[in-house]
Amino acid sequence: MEIEGPATHNIRNKVETEQLESIEQRTNVLGTGRPSKSQFKLWQAPEPTWKSFLLRDIISPFRLFIFPIIFWAGLNVAGPANILLFWNLTESAILSAPPYNFSPSSVGYSNFAFVVGGLTGLATAGPFSDWIAVQATERNNGIREAEMRLPALIPYFMFTVVGIVVGGLGYDQLWDWPVVLVVGYGFSGLCVTTVPTIAIAYAVDCYKPISGEIMVVATVIKNTCGFVMSYWVMPLAARRGFMVPAMVEFALTIGPMALGLPIYFFGKRLRILTRNCSVHGYAG
Repeated sequence: MEIEGPATHNIRNKVETEQLESIEQRTNVLGTGRPSKSQFKLWQAPEPTWKSFLLRDIISPFRLFIFPIIFWAGLNVAGPANILLFWNLTESAILSAPPYNFSPSSVGYSNFAFVVGGLTGLATAGPFSDWIAVQATERNNGIREAEMRLPALIPYFMFTVVGIVVGGLGYDQLWDWPVVLVVGYGFSGLCVTTVPTIAIAYAVDCYKPISGEIMVVATVIKNTCGFVMSYWVMPLAARRGFMVPAMVEFALTIGPMALGLPIYFFGKRLRILTRNCSVHGYAG
C-alpha cells in the first residue's frame, strides 16, 4: 500500500483547487457574451467568398431536414407559433358573438393577453434555461452537454397544456372571457416565446456553424403549417365545434414537446450519427 506523504497531499490539493477553478471559469462563461458594435452597422463589408456561402446557404437547409435534432427544434417552433395563429384565426368569430359581444376594437385589445404572456416568456426562458444548463454542468464536473438545457422545457410544457385545454374548453363551453384571455391566450403567448427559444438554443448548441440554416428550417416548417391552417381550422370548427381544432393544435404542439424526453436521453447518440457531416466545418 502506497503511503501518502505531506508533499504528495499538498500537490493533490493544489491540483484539485486548479481543477475547481477551471470548472468555475468554464461554467461562468455561459451568458456573459455580448454583441459587438460592428454587428449593428448599416453597411457591412461583403465576405470575399460570398458566392460559395450563398450556394451553401441555399443547399444546406434541404439537407438539414433529415437531422433529427434540427427537425425536432423546427417542430417546436411551428407548434407554439401556430397555436397562437389558431387563436388569432378564431378570436373574432368567438369574441364578437354572444355571450361576449365584443366590439371590433375590444377584440383587438384582447391580443394584449398574448403580449403579456410573450414578454414574460422573453424575460424568463433564456436566463432559466442557461441556469439549468450551468447547474447541470457543475454537477457533471464541468463537462457540458447540449441536452442539459432541455429540462427547462418542463414548466413551459405544463403552461402550454393548461393554456390550450382551458382556451379550447372556454371556446366550447363559452366560459367567462377573463378565463379565455388570461389563461388561454396568456399562457399561449408565454409558450410562443419560451419553447422555441429553448429548442432552437439546443439545436444551435449541437450545430453552431449552421445556426442560420437551423432558423431557415424552423421558419419553413412553421410557415407551411400556418399556411395549411387557413384551409382547415374554420371549416372543421363549423362542422365539429372549436374544441376539435383546438385539440388538433394541442397534438401538433404538445407532441413535439413531449419528444423532448427521448431527445434528452438519446440526443447525444443522434449527434454522434452526424458527427462526420461537413456542416461542422462551415465557417461562421
